[in-house]
Amino acid sequence: MLRRCSDVGVTVTDAEEHTSAASTAPAQALRSVARPKQARSEQTLNRLLDAAETLIVERGVGALSIPEIVQAAGSSVGGFYARFKGKDELLRALEERFVGRLEAELMAVTEPSVWADKPAREIVDGFVRALVASYRKNRNLIQAFVLSAAADHEMWREGRRLRQRMSLQVATLLGGRASEIAHPNPAVALDTALFMVLGVLQQMVIFGEIRAGGSVLDDDQIRAELVRGVTAYLGIDAVAVT
Repeated sequence: MLRRCSDVGVTVTDAEEHTSAASTAPAQALRSVARPKQARSEQTLNRLLDAAETLIVERGVGALSIPEIVQAAGSSVGGFYARFKGKDELLRALEERFVGRLEAELMAVTEPSVWADKPAREIVDGFVRALVASYRKNRNLIQAFVLSAAADHEMWREGRRLRQRMSLQVATLLGGRASEIAHPNPAVALDTALFMVLGVLQQMVIFGEIRAGGSVLDDDQIRAELVRGVTAYLGIDAVAVT
């Protein structure tokens, strides 16, 4: 579900609406899964993916077991192995599906018409706000992907493709505002800034919190500090003052 966030004038994801979005990407659209030949088989595949995602969100990937997945999906162990070689292949499919869902959310947030008359700082704030909300809402799911990607090159490549597409979205919005960016190389700066933001958010999903200055930051503080860091690095505030 999407909702309006009045203080930035942009649509962002409702952090409470996880379950209804679980099967946004149809199974046949996933590269990591062979396309089901029958509608019934496709439905079973979606149920397996939905069940696994719900279990990860509720309890984390460490507690995920194939018997629990098939029980929750109303399937069988044989049905699971007919579609996946094991949990690693299942996680690749879940990551690909989640990436598609996150991209759709960010596309709504970064719709150019929404930001046509907005300054660069507001654009940065809106994008960071959406990322913080999504990473918090999907913490256990993203944690499973991040940890698995350390040993799975395909999952790592999927994450890299997502970052590249995020970078393109940000560049599309801020590329026409070069006069507001004091950094001598805006293209490099935008990519680097995205690395910084995603690095902090990955720490958040792995450890469950961001601790700075001797205290745990809430999500509003994380967003505010990231926006300060990014705008200072890009030189946005420096231009605004002059």
